[in-house]
Amino acid sequence: MPMKTEAVIFDLDNTLINRKLAFRAYSEHFIDRFASVRDARQKEEFVEFMRVSDRDGYRDKREMALECLASFPLKNPETTAEELLDHWFAEFYNYTVLMDGTLDVLERLKRKDIKLGLITNGSPHAQHAKIDKAQIREYFDVVIVSGEAGFHKPDKRLFELALSRLEAKPENSWYVGDHPRNDVFGATSAGLKAVWLRGFMDWHRDLDEPEHRIDSLDEIIALIDKA
Repeated sequence: MPMKTEAVIFDLDNTLINRKLAFRAYSEHFIDRFASVRDARQKEEFVEFMRVSDRDGYRDKREMALECLASFPLKNPETTAEELLDHWFAEFYNYTVLMDGTLDVLERLKRKDIKLGLITNGSPHAQHAKIDKAQIREYFDVVIVSGEAGFHKPDKRLFELALSRLEAKPENSWYVGDHPRNDVFGATSAGLKAVWLRGFMDWHRDLDEPEHRIDSLDEIIALIDKA
C-alpha cells in the first residue's frame, strides 16, 4: 500500500519565483540607471549581456559588477563596482515575481495536510528578501538558506536537514526544482522523490534521466495524487 506523502520541499529561484523574469526587469532598470544607451537596440544588447554574465544566478556578483563596469558606457565614468554591488543588493529583490500557480499549489498542498519546506542556495540577505517580497514565508514549516547552513545544494546534508526539521521520511517526501544537479541529483542522493521543473535549464548529460518531470508547477499535485 503506498505511503501518504508527508512533505513537499521546493527550490526557490525559477521554481516558486520566476528569477528569469525578475532578472530581466532588474537589468532594464540597472541599464537605465547606470548606462549611457544610444537606442532601444543597444539597450537590448546590454540586457542580453547581463543575462549571459549572470549565468542563471550562479555568477559571483562582484565579478558580474566588474564585467558590467568594464563593458558598458557609463553615465558617470566615476561609478565604482561597489556602487553597482550596493544597487544589486538593495534593489534586485524588489523585482521578485511569483511563478505562475505558486500560491494555488502551496494552498492546495496545505489543505492536504502536507508539510512544506524550502531549500535555496544563496546569501541569507538576498534569499530571505525574495521570500518576504513574494509573501510566501507563511506557507513553509522549514526554510533553509545555504548561506546560513554552511553547505549548499547538491550536498545531501541540506536535504537531510530539511527532512529532520520536518520530521519526515525521505521516501515519503518530494522535492521540486529546476536545476538538474543541485535540485534533482541532490534530492535523489538524499532519498527523496525528485521532480525536475523543465523550461529553465537543460538537462546535464552526465546525469541519469529524471524519473519525474513537470512543465508547470501545478502538475506536482497530480503527480503526488497518483503516487
